[in-house]
Amino acid sequence: MKHLLIVLMAWATLQTAFAQVFRPPPFIGGVPGMSQMQAIQTSRQQSRTLLYREALEELRRNPRAADYVPCPPGASPDTVCAPAVAADSAPADGKPVIRKRVALLIGNNAYTNPVPLLETPIADVDKISEILRVRYGYEVTVVKNATKAATARALNQLAANVRPDDSVLVFYAGHGYLLNDVNMGYWLPVDASAKTAANWISNEDISRFLTAIPARQLILVSDSCYSGTLTREYRFTGPAAVDPDDVLRKRSVLVLTSGGDEPVADEGKGGHSIFAWHLIGVLNAAQGLTLGANVFAEVRQRVSKEYPQTPQYGAAVSAGHTAGGEYLFTTAK
Repeated sequence: MKHLLIVLMAWATLQTAFAQVFRPPPFIGGVPGMSQMQAIQTSRQQSRTLLYREALEELRRNPRAADYVPCPPGASPDTVCAPAVAADSAPADGKPVIRKRVALLIGNNAYTNPVPLLETPIADVDKISEILRVRYGYEVTVVKNATKAATARALNQLAANVRPDDSVLVFYAGHGYLLNDVNMGYWLPVDASAKTAANWISNEDISRFLTAIPARQLILVSDSCYSGTLTREYRFTGPAAVDPDDVLRKRSVLVLTSGGDEPVADEGKGGHSIFAWHLIGVLNAAQGLTLGANVFAEVRQRVSKEYPQTPQYGAAVSAGHTAGGEYLFTTAK
């Protein structure tokens, strides 16, 4: 048994080193079939589980090992902490309007060895931010290669600078992980370690940041492995008819993810991740008012047709989502 463990650890080290030194162009030799993709993803997940084994053991011993400290009363938006209280998102009086649209996009490529580098997140946030700014009229902030501290500051500053009548979109592209033992998903910022979970970011903390953003229109788009755990509270199965005025009076907190409770592909198309490539196509094609559920349905159909990952769309009830809420995409041009 001891010899087997040594062999597996050595194999994981070689896999990681090889991935760092040489990454073939996306889908060299053509797009693999579904069964081949599933085999590739399973192999990668096994390799990463071995790679992160020390951090995972720490989380098993102490599920709070990755938590931010709670923000003290009156904390500056620059403080590295997780909000402790919910924002005030009172229903709109009279005919509701959207004052402004604001987007925060985080793209992480430059991880620290032995955590594998990623190739597409920065290209993804650059292109999606351009679409949001030009076609949809968002005020956009892009954070590249964000540490755990930089992620907290960006989200806290966002919460401090928006009002209930704003529409907010948060996009994350980078590594993620699911620890089944504690039923918790994590984002891995660029200073995440394989040896300790101290710089990982838990779904619970992500929910706390969303809760503190006062906008009644709020969507998180997460392009990372196991990001579907963020939608477990309430999953949408398809589009539904809504009254936009009624929706804008509610607190709507939606989550669109690149996959379900499975790893998602590292490779992509046209220099973008598989999910981002199709999201870009859908956002570019939309005209006028489009429901978040419609964006999700089209992206899911396109991604699932080609790859063994299934985007998810759900409501973050713990972050204040109310029944009947929905996210509204509206083109400016």
